Amino acid sequence: MLRYAIILLSIASFALFGQEATAQTVEETLRIEIPLSEGDSTFIFEAPVKSPQPQNPIEEIIPPTNLSDVNSIHSDFAPYVSASGDRLYFSSLRESDSENLYVSEFVNNRWQKPYPLGPPINTKANEGSMAISSDGNLIVFTACGRPDTYGGCDLYFSERTLDGWSEPRNLGRNVNSAGWDGHPSISSDGKWLYFSSDRYGGFGGRDIWRAPRKDSGWGKAENLKYPINNARDQASPFIHPDGTTLYFASAGHGGLGMLDVFKSERDSSGNWSEPVNLGPPVNTPGSDYFFSIPAKGDIIYFASDRRGGYGGFDIYWLPLSEALRPKVVATLAGKVTDRETGAPLDAVITVERIATGEVLAEPRTNPETGEFFIVLPAGETYGISVSAVGYAFSSERYDIPVEEGYQELRMDFKLSRVKVGEIVEMRNIFFDFNSDQLKSESESELQRVLKLLTDYPDLHIEIQGHADSIGTKEYNLDLSKRRAMAVLRWLVDRGVAAKRLKAEGMGDAVPVADNVSEEGRQLNRRTEFHIIGN
Repeated sequence: MLRYAIILLSIASFALFGQEATAQTVEETLRIEIPLSEGDSTFIFEAPVKSPQPQNPIEEIIPPTNLSDVNSIHSDFAPYVSASGDRLYFSSLRESDSENLYVSEFVNNRWQKPYPLGPPINTKANEGSMAISSDGNLIVFTACGRPDTYGGCDLYFSERTLDGWSEPRNLGRNVNSAGWDGHPSISSDGKWLYFSSDRYGGFGGRDIWRAPRKDSGWGKAENLKYPINNARDQASPFIHPDGTTLYFASAGHGGLGMLDVFKSERDSSGNWSEPVNLGPPVNTPGSDYFFSIPAKGDIIYFASDRRGGYGGFDIYWLPLSEALRPKVVATLAGKVTDRETGAPLDAVITVERIATGEVLAEPRTNPETGEFFIVLPAGETYGISVSAVGYAFSSERYDIPVEEGYQELRMDFKLSRVKVGEIVEMRNIFFDFNSDQLKSESESELQRVLKLLTDYPDLHIEIQGHADSIGTKEYNLDLSKRRAMAVLRWLVDRGVAAKRLKAEGMGDAVPVADNVSEEGRQLNRRTEFHIIGN
């Protein structure tokens, strides 16, 4: 009877989740009275509860949908959807007595029949929960019983190559421990690995930890501490591609069942907010965990052993209310190819914050197809630069305002070989209005030009300044020449021999777009360089 009372308390505390809600919560006092016998003895429970603040009249709670195209009569769990939302990875006991990793692709508005990842990732031993980087080139997964483990179960990684996935390697002592380590999640910038562990030094049974990724490998794992971790178990962390919203399962923050799904956000100082329970219908009196959300943030995939499934655990999906969604992001997808042949290139995509020049991420293209996929959190202006060995770089910039909501952007990059006659537009060179003074935001782009000239010591270039048609031809010709000279002087000041450089002002004589619209004029106001000797 006592257990029944506690369950009622949990359910009542989330009664308001059926309403359209804001991200704010209200705290109320809940009182439950339940007779314990036919006599006068009564169980009374009073406690403060938090629930989303109501905005509109109560709506019907929509139950989650079983992913019937994916699930089997065996346990299917640990779903991990790609940031693009078109691939779903999961673990399953189908076809064998051990856990193996599978993937399903979303084609023609439907999830297709899953297929195993196969060797070298899947083996006769257990391969459990996994995560894949936003660019699709790195997999981290849980493996148990391998000869090189530090504990019973460790985290391993595999990288995409031209020949498929590389032989998995243990992430090492900085990440793994003598205890249990599993449930990985990779931040969209590829710089952090979140996971669960019962290692010594935690707050409870299993805690959530994260390890930084450095040029030299993975750094030492750190505990997320309170308010994320407590004396009970915390499991299956999922860091959304926005980089700040963490979803995780907990047995220690109060809720409907044994494990419930919670959400917390990290502020600019690195502090985590008080976890908020997602409530029904995601959470039930059973165990609800292993969840994943695509970059768009509108759907949650999770595993549950609730009644009505096909096997022990099944995978479900559910639309997320606005109150429980992560922050707004944009995605940028495309392909990098050779300008002349159209062949796909193995290239590095450098993502920078324009205002400071800070490098935020450096994902790679798929080495076989040249395709790339990156996530850009809203509220920033980004510089995107693409480089490959033997080619001149190409760059672009994107302003991602929060108020425009989720966006899917597309940009294909065609790189030119470093040879005479090629033209490289420097899209991230900035000047003040009607001025030839280089703005500080130009530093990163100028450094790329400097690196190219350093890597190719025989390279000679002509820097050209271009203008739109606003103003007189004489003024535009003079301003464009002065701007080209500003770039030349910057390079000479940093050691490039002046004899390797020329500067020309073209005015408005060579437009690449119309001069009628502001968009066209913006394209015409540009700085580029021509390779004139090598």
